[in-house]
Amino acid sequence: MKIKAAYLKSLSFILSLLLLAFIAYSAPTRSKQIKLTSSYPATVCPALGGEITSTAALTNSKISRRQIDGRSKKLSVGKSNAISLKSDAVLVEGNPGTALTFAINKWKAVVPCSVSNGEQWFAGGSGALTSKSVLHIINSGFSEASVDIEVFAPNGALPPSTVSIPQNSTKKISVDTLIPGEEVIMIAVKTKSGRVSSYLFDERKKGLKSLGADFVAPVAAPTKHLTIAAITGLTGKLIDRNNLINHSMRLLVPGKIDAEVEVIINSKDGNFVPIGLSQFSAASQRVLNIPLTFAPSNQPFSIIINSTQPILASVLTNLTFSKSEEFAWATASDQLTQWSANLIGSKPTLTFSGDRINVLITAVSINGKKIEERISGSNFTTWQAPTGLNRLQVVAKGKGISGGVILFPESGSIGSSYIPMNNGANLETAAEPISDAGVITRG
Repeated sequence: MKIKAAYLKSLSFILSLLLLAFIAYSAPTRSKQIKLTSSYPATVCPALGGEITSTAALTNSKISRRQIDGRSKKLSVGKSNAISLKSDAVLVEGNPGTALTFAINKWKAVVPCSVSNGEQWFAGGSGALTSKSVLHIINSGFSEASVDIEVFAPNGALPPSTVSIPQNSTKKISVDTLIPGEEVIMIAVKTKSGRVSSYLFDERKKGLKSLGADFVAPVAAPTKHLTIAAITGLTGKLIDRNNLINHSMRLLVPGKIDAEVEVIINSKDGNFVPIGLSQFSAASQRVLNIPLTFAPSNQPFSIIINSTQPILASVLTNLTFSKSEEFAWATASDQLTQWSANLIGSKPTLTFSGDRINVLITAVSINGKKIEERISGSNFTTWQAPTGLNRLQVVAKGKGISGGVILFPESGSIGSSYIPMNNGANLETAAEPISDAGVITRG
């Protein structure tokens, strides 16, 4: 009898466990307490001010915007996708397209509008006697912002300086006040507090004579592998005995460990490592300036740089058109996935670099005609727009592809500029709590 009672007791316990398991399985599950939301952050387009009127080109006229003037606080939809900028920068509502700022005088300067991820690097600029370069630090938030500015030169890094920017305003700093007399420099702007975007406008003059101007497009961070996808040579009607072109590369290892660096030239003729640029040593925190005497002079090309330590690099192109001078800065291009912009009628040459290039180009010309081209190849390839373009979209059909835009002189202007196909802002994902009354219990 005792054995039978123990057996019944064990059986009852097992049945109780099975019943509890069935109830737990059958009960309705509580919904997740968080959800993920994705959005594009707003970006900032700089205004040069003074006598120079620049234009912010948006991909859609329905994108909201507001001036960063110390007063405006609400975004509003405009009537045009081209915004004339005089003295105040503009904040552009987050969207998948990349807004561009165009500035055209006797020169041409174009830069993607962007937002800082906490630091922005400028692999170019000058503080020399001819420099009229200006660092624009824009605080689009409604509280005071603070940044650290770090400057690097051939002899090393300068002590960082801290700058405060009032709410909803722009602070402009002449580069020659940061490092007077130095031709070869790089600058980092690191945000300590606030919502800051920075731009470097490099302009040079000798007396009253213009020596050219261009933006130095910001780079988010140093990297061990970078591609400068868009660099031009003299082509077509620009090939003339009165026209000259030369290139130089600027390079910095911002960390505290020296690097071994390799530079590869990539063009339609193939790729090669120039003599002296295979596994050369680059000292840390010292800016190098290397003439690219071996670079192609009659075609576009790209540069691929591999390093044992994170680096920054750019290419400065100096052009002489008859008796006029101009220059353009080419900076690193991110890996291309999808990039769209409004070129406001410019006639570009698109360049692509990668082992296997496969991209789809769709565009709308200035006369409203739709254009669609699929470009494929290896190492390096280009596409010349048949006419001026407004809306342009490029989609990469593979990985490891970088792209850039070359804007040649046109319509009597000598201006030239490069644009990396870098998105002004990337999609951001955030966790958001979900209200659930079911979590409330009474004691």
